[in-house]
Parts: sequence; C-alpha cells; structure tokens
Amino acid sequence: MLIENFSQYPARRLEIQPALQFLSEMGDKKGEATSYGKLGTMFVSLCEYEKAKEYLEKALAIRIQIGHKKGVPSAYGNLGTVFHSLGENDKAKEYLKKALPIRIQIGDKEGEGADYGNLGAVFYSLGEYDKAKQYLEKALAIRIQIGDKRGEATSNGNLGTVFHSLGEYDKAKESHEKALAIRIQIGHKEGAAADYGNLGTVFQSLGEYDKAKEYLEKALAITIQIGDKKGEAADYGNLGTLFKFLGEYDRAKEYLKRALAIRIQIGDKEGEAADYGNLGTVFQSLGEYDKAKEYLEKALTIRIQIGAKQGEAADYGNLGTVFKSLGEYHKAKEYLKKALPIRIQIGDKQGEASDYGNLGTVFQSLGQ
Repeated sequence: MLIENFSQYPARRLEIQPALQFLSEMGDKKGEATSYGKLGTMFVSLCEYEKAKEYLEKALAIRIQIGHKKGVPSAYGNLGTVFHSLGENDKAKEYLKKALPIRIQIGDKEGEGADYGNLGAVFYSLGEYDKAKQYLEKALAIRIQIGDKRGEATSNGNLGTVFHSLGEYDKAKESHEKALAIRIQIGHKEGAAADYGNLGTVFQSLGEYDKAKEYLEKALAITIQIGDKKGEAADYGNLGTLFKFLGEYDRAKEYLKRALAIRIQIGDKEGEAADYGNLGTVFQSLGEYDKAKEYLEKALTIRIQIGAKQGEAADYGNLGTVFKSLGEYHKAKEYLKKALPIRIQIGDKQGEASDYGNLGTVFQSLGQ
C-alpha cells in the first residue's frame, strides 16, 4: 500500500543548506521552515526516515511558532508519513489526525484528501480494514471532486489492497485496474509499478499464476529502472511468495533474501517483517524447522513492535504449526490460541479457519 508524502518539493541538499544559513541570518522564518521541509522530503525520497524526521520536526516547530496556517498541517501530514515508514503507526495516526481538522478548517481539499488517504494506509497496517476502507473512500471522493488524477489513482490502488486483504478479489482487481489506467495516462512510473505488483498478487489469489508472474516481473523491471528501492524490494518479496506457493522453494528463498537485504538497508520495518515471515514458511516447507522458527520469531518481534496485527496473527499461527511439526504440542496450542483472537478481531476469516483446524489436530495429538 502506498502512503503519500503530500508536500513534496524537488530538492537538492547542496542547494538548500546555504539557503538555510542565509534565511536564518536574515530572520526569514517562513523561508527557513520551507527549506527544512524540503530537506525532510528529500530524505523521505532517499528512504532516510530518521533524517527526514529530524528536518520535518524543525520545520513544524517554526511553522507553529510563526502561525503558518497552511504549513502546519503539511508538516504534521509529512511527519505522519515518516512515522508510518518507520513502523510507528500510532504516532503516524496521531500526527495525521492533527493535520486533518486544520486542512478542513482552511479549505485545503487536496491536503484533506491526502490525510484521509494516509490515515487509510495506517489503519490498513494496523489490520483495521473497515476503517481503512472508510478513510480511503473519503479520500477517493475528494480527489474525484477536485480532479486530482494522481491522488485518485493512489486511492484506487490502496482500496484494491484493502479489498484483497478482505478476500474480495474481483473488487481488488477492478480497483487496481482503475489505478493502473490513470497512472499510465499521466505517466506516473512509480505508481504504475505498484499497480502491476498489486495486480500480480491478485492474480495469484485468483489462481492465475502465469498472469501473476507476468505482472510482478513488469513491476520489478520498472522499479529497477527508476531506482525505486522500496518498490523493488516489494516486487522481489511478491515474486518470492509466488515461487513459494508454486513449490519452487530455492527460487522463493533467493527472491525473498534479495527483498530482505533491501528492506534492512532502507529501514522498511513492515517489509522486513513480511520477508522474515515468508522465509520462515519456506524453511518450514523444506522441513528446516529450527530455521523456520528463527525467522518467524524475528518477524513476530517486529510486527508486535510496529502494531501490524494481521502479520502478528500469521506469525503466531505459523509458529504454532512449526511447534506442531516438532511434536511440541503444548507450545503449538499456546501460539495458535494467541493467533485466533487477533484473527477474529481483524476479521481474517481464512486465518481464523486455519487456526481452528490446526488447533483441532493439536488437541487430537494430545489425546483430547
């Protein structure tokens, strides 16, 4: 799912820093805040989120101090996206919710649409799919109303991801295809790559594996071409899960390890956890249960830390089946019982059914 950085300024660090010093000496606080904001968004584009946070916080402090009405919600919004990228979803929610009422008050429809969209992305990461859908639909309505084609594509793409997670694959395909058509029309390469990737995962869920591979490979070619490291990692990860599903475990391992290396390099905690989890299930399929346990435990630690409920439940469930395979039935029962209430809470019916089934076989093995 794409989370958007609304106030993006094209920027080069070498050009901004001398300007910052000059503006500071001249007492131009508004200009100084804008320069800090530009540096922050530049570091976002470089996936250097800690540095981005540092500069965006400086921009926010100045904007609050001088009462810059339009600049304050932009700074809150941008910081919200950075916290999301760092896996701090509760903080992301807090900052985006600070931005939203100010945008509404000053009539900034474009910013309002971005905040609704980003809140939708945060709720998605927290496993709150109904809330995610509600916010994304609000964002989409505003974007259609104001003619924001790029934003409209992003909202459609994100809604597609939510529908996919809810198991509504035809709706997911429809939303992603709408997004892709707009991205191609406006020449948005990064977004088109995301849509090809998302459609690839939808085709996988629909059992159309050749189409899935074709779309994922299209996505990967674009992300490599444009230097989008986060997108490249996502495509390697998705291809890895496809090969895992097809039983091509060596290829799956190779692609997931490529994804993992990039995620660690750019600080993408959510993606890192996903790769650890998928590698854990690959090792499980290969009968390498100790390795499976090691990778799944790494995934679980990160998911608890960032509040990714769906992933957390999946890791508990997978660890439960690993302990079952190792004959550690009491541990298996403990982990599956941790997974089950989360699945019920977030409405993951498929996962819930899987946990009940696995608990049934564990009780059987325990003679209960």
